[in-house]
Amino acid sequence: MAIKNLLSLFILVGTLNCALAQKKQITYFYKNNNKRVSSIDSADFVRIIQEPDSGSAYFKLIEAYPDGKIKTRGSLSSYPPLKLEDQYISYYRNGKRKKMTTYKNNVINGSIYYYFENGSLNKIVELSKNNLNNNPFGKDTLIMHQADSTGRIMIQDGNGRVTTNISSYGGAILDGEYKNGLKHGMWTMKSNDGILSYREEYLDGKFITGESEVKGIKSRYTSIYQPASFKGGIENFYNYIKRSLSYPKDAQKNEIQGKVFLRFDIDTDGSLINIEVTRKLYPSLDAEALSVIEDSPKWIPAKIHGLPVKMKFNVPISFSLHNEHSQFPPENNFNNRRGF
Repeated sequence: MAIKNLLSLFILVGTLNCALAQKKQITYFYKNNNKRVSSIDSADFVRIIQEPDSGSAYFKLIEAYPDGKIKTRGSLSSYPPLKLEDQYISYYRNGKRKKMTTYKNNVINGSIYYYFENGSLNKIVELSKNNLNNNPFGKDTLIMHQADSTGRIMIQDGNGRVTTNISSYGGAILDGEYKNGLKHGMWTMKSNDGILSYREEYLDGKFITGESEVKGIKSRYTSIYQPASFKGGIENFYNYIKRSLSYPKDAQKNEIQGKVFLRFDIDTDGSLINIEVTRKLYPSLDAEALSVIEDSPKWIPAKIHGLPVKMKFNVPISFSLHNEHSQFPPENNFNNRRGF
């Protein structure tokens, strides 16, 4: 982190400490992936939680960017984890509002307002009563207002037509109609390079059917999201692991047992990439588990709107020396190598 930004953060924290010298507060340092770090020099943002004002039951939440500018403001009824209450506002680095909404018991309570970086209103979103997961991007989200960055209104009171550029698929044009805040009729997407496209039919927000096209090859689909799958099902993947693992001799000798946890991405062609051990057990067992996943047959990739997308997957691999609980064949077969 640049020295100038570090100084800005120190000044921000110091200013807040001085201004609220009579109040107790806690300062945390975080990376953008919300991983907590121990010092300000390795942080992407600072989180400050202040004790409630007199007469208030809520803690104050303030987060700051590396340049010292405010990232978010909100209120908390408890922490950790953060339990949001009342108004919550996030900001762009230029100080303009990015998103604004209110919470009650950590649940969105009211409309969500999204803004462009130039400060103009982009979108007003409401969650229907059917949105039990409180997901602002879910199928039960109502788009009540939408405009472009110049202020041109496309959706008013939940009705209208959107034709807009999106960053997905390397840049594309999305076009479709809203009725009472829900997608309705035919929706289309076409990538700027002309390689990818889809057409989808909706009825009062309900997805009916879709057809995607990739490099001239068309395919129909009946679900917007299809998770990645292993040929023959997930049990077949676990069977592949059981058949393929070898129990390293040094781990057997030292009677090391337990689980190795791994994470990987299933790429758009079904191959496994970015494989990593997220929780280690013992060097040779970690290496064996990693090797088995690296040699895995390809999966059927995940699809969104009928188009292949990457998907993350987590898997624990167990090592047990007790045959009645073991995933492995008898000891004299431990050195059989994988095959499928």
